[in-house]
Amino acid sequence: MKTYDGQRVLITGAARGIGLCTAREFAVAGAELVLTDLDEEALDRARATLTELGATVHARVVDVTQRDQVDELARWVVDDLGGLDVLINNAGVGHMGELAEMSLESWDKLIEVNLVGPLHHVYAFLPHFRQKGGGQIVNISSGQAFFRLPTWGAYAAAKSALASFSEVLHYELKKHRIKVTTVYPFMVSTGFYDGIEGNTWGSRMAMKLVPYYSMTPEKVGRIIFRAVRRGKRVEMVSVINQLGFYTQFIPFANQLIARSSNRLLAPGVEGGERGSGVGGALGRVLKGAWGFRITEVMRGEHEFESAFGSAGGRPMEFSVRWGTNEVRHWVDPSGGRFLVNDLEGSVTIDGLCRDAPCKGTLELRYLEDRTIRYAFGFEADGMAYRYEGQKVDIRPWNLPWSHTRCFGRLTRADTGALVSTSLTRFYLRSTPRFLASLRFQGVGK
Repeated sequence: MKTYDGQRVLITGAARGIGLCTAREFAVAGAELVLTDLDEEALDRARATLTELGATVHARVVDVTQRDQVDELARWVVDDLGGLDVLINNAGVGHMGELAEMSLESWDKLIEVNLVGPLHHVYAFLPHFRQKGGGQIVNISSGQAFFRLPTWGAYAAAKSALASFSEVLHYELKKHRIKVTTVYPFMVSTGFYDGIEGNTWGSRMAMKLVPYYSMTPEKVGRIIFRAVRRGKRVEMVSVINQLGFYTQFIPFANQLIARSSNRLLAPGVEGGERGSGVGGALGRVLKGAWGFRITEVMRGEHEFESAFGSAGGRPMEFSVRWGTNEVRHWVDPSGGRFLVNDLEGSVTIDGLCRDAPCKGTLELRYLEDRTIRYAFGFEADGMAYRYEGQKVDIRPWNLPWSHTRCFGRLTRADTGALVSTSLTRFYLRSTPRFLASLRFQGVGK
């Protein structure tokens, strides 16, 4: 395994995400790091984290769109630090929206960060690499370059331009013994998408599902490190990018992908209400104010803390009816009620209460943290209590286990003091009764 002892690596956009994870790989391999970013606070945290790994880390706030700042960075790295071995152009910004609705100001920002920023760095360090007779330049493009996805056209155009520049540069700089690697990450679960909001149900849901169909920044960082170490010309990162690349040579394949994604991502007439795509169809179906309710019973046992009752397990049960009055808000990923249900029913906790009325919420947090969360309040003997329970680690292959066990905590509402802990279960034999309790409300309004 090639190590980077005595070598200096510069990474832009290194305060978090792919940049930070890539920096961690080089830190472990012994490289001296130069990290740049606009977020000074996050950059300081990154430096502290990597320093703990034993790496020498230099951090500097640099706006990649400002040529004078990049030129000054290059002078400092070459003259004061002693030169550079690997340049990784990672900094980038995203954009989601239709091309016809995009402002020229948005185009300016997208191109300045994603294309001009890397150009500034390449041309700032190229004389140094030529003089020393070697070096490596790594440009992070995007798998979007291989797909014609509506609402992502501007981002894909900027990243495609960077990719074309980078791949041609590889051949032109070979005579100077300078390597150029072009990297095409697939969707990566980082803060990169936090500020991106779709304007259709399909696009908003796509953003909500990013953690499920995307790669982790840690994995991408390892892939980039290996690609740099091997001196690869191109790193595709994901097999999906490979498929996207080769569909360009299959007649009508790209058109099929574009048309299918357009029906999901692009807005129809009047924001999708009368559109022909998935968003439009969903808008028509959910236009009325209707909802549903379903009854769930959980049984098990709880155990008091020493200050509130005798030791040992005691029976516990809650029977609750949960659901929503308006499914249109319930399925909207951009709203505050996404998969949040109103809950009411009764709870029996041996040694404390019997059939006490309770009220609260049930959150289906499959997409956030793979949990289902119960939270409700009730009173017993004039005292207010709060129950919070979770079904955890919910994954497609463990539903019989994860959906049937709820780990709970009972606390005093006024002081927050822990009263008891519990484990309750949904018994699979009660599934038919559970499904039969489903009731729709207001359908056809």
